[in-house]
Amino acid sequence: MSDRGWLRIEIENFGPIASGSFELRPLTLFIGPNNAGKSYAATLAHSIVQAMPAGGVPGVLFFRFRSEEKAPLTIRELVNWLFSTEYLEKEVLGRLQNYFSCEDLRVLISWFASKDGVRVRVYSHDAEDGWIFLEGKGSRWSVRGKAPRLPDLEGRQETKGVLLDALWRVWRDITETMGLPEDSYYLPAARSGVLQGWRALTAEAVRRVSRWAGIEEIRVPALPGLIGEFLEELILASTGLRPRFRAGKRSPSFRSILEVLEKDLLKGTVDFSYPNGEPIPEIVYRTRVGQEEIEIPIRRASSAVGELAPLVLWIKYLLGPREMLVIEEPEAHLHPENQRRVARALVRLVRAGVTVLCTTHSPLILHQVSNHILASRADPARRKELGFTEEDLLREEEVGAYLFRMREDGRGSEIQPLHIEPGFGIPEDEFVRVSEAIGEETYRLTGPLRLGEE
Repeated sequence: MSDRGWLRIEIENFGPIASGSFELRPLTLFIGPNNAGKSYAATLAHSIVQAMPAGGVPGVLFFRFRSEEKAPLTIRELVNWLFSTEYLEKEVLGRLQNYFSCEDLRVLISWFASKDGVRVRVYSHDAEDGWIFLEGKGSRWSVRGKAPRLPDLEGRQETKGVLLDALWRVWRDITETMGLPEDSYYLPAARSGVLQGWRALTAEAVRRVSRWAGIEEIRVPALPGLIGEFLEELILASTGLRPRFRAGKRSPSFRSILEVLEKDLLKGTVDFSYPNGEPIPEIVYRTRVGQEEIEIPIRRASSAVGELAPLVLWIKYLLGPREMLVIEEPEAHLHPENQRRVARALVRLVRAGVTVLCTTHSPLILHQVSNHILASRADPARRKELGFTEEDLLREEEVGAYLFRMREDGRGSEIQPLHIEPGFGIPEDEFVRVSEAIGEETYRLTGPLRLGEE
């Protein structure tokens, strides 16, 4: 993501969230108690990024216009259409219904809300005027947009021949101006459990690929919500229908991330396997025992391998620079030492150009990220001594940390930014508070014992 701007999202009365805002920085961390709205905010950000035409969609839109004989005469008209109510309501509201698995959007309005209902505003961090405005009252929701001003847009009026290339350039300018990732991938908290049924869930889709490839449209089994999207992305990658990247052919930056996850943490590799040429792939974990390499299906691997397998596959086959990864609780099922390694992998993703949004309950993740911030200010010799490379460094302004705190009156949560101190890092007061409470409890429990000994 460009340093020219970050996406800022303001929220009122959305699910458990009463009010607050956050900036989508290169690394954004959500912390706070359960049921405070972290996943709601993460899903909302994912929905907005996905709703905007990402990646190659400008070309798809162009051909769609042509096929309907509604081709815009100018690029300006196309840009205006992308921010029109007609487009945004279909894309944004449709994704909210899908990701939250609800037909009626009124269930997303905070049960504490007044008659004002839901309000969402999308800005860049330095913009006074917003670009996307969402409002919801009961079942009536609306989305309107305002196309950003692009400096030399009026000079790009190509309508034939080079229009597709021009669309790519215009969309790159829009994403730069808004601080908008070009695509988004979501790894939900239930990812490891879903992989237990991987073979059964993929069988129908892959069978269609082998029988009808090139003849009939491939349809991935319809599963609702973020889990459905998660499985769809894995299926498309495993069958070659979306051969974005291939393992071993990534940039050095991406290979360094896989080195942390596979070599240092998993002590093995995760990939797709096609036993006996079968069209239905297995997700497998390969490791060495002595001189022998063994291959274990993911459903029989450890919980740590199952938890990290989707992240490894995303990095190998899907994620690219200028895109966003939303990952819930990357620390799940991991030993504290491995939580530190996952934090390093997230930092390296940022250095590779990926925007990372992470929800976490781990003080170790926060503390390790703080160390990566501190390393950027440390003496180079000291950094090298401690094992930090240039790919492990973060600047304070690249990190946004937010606490989702329940209001004292019990009426939902508020999003509070955490100030990152240059010489300290991310405040850990939320976790320290719990540790102190446990310590106080221990002191009071053992006090009578000490008195008895005296």
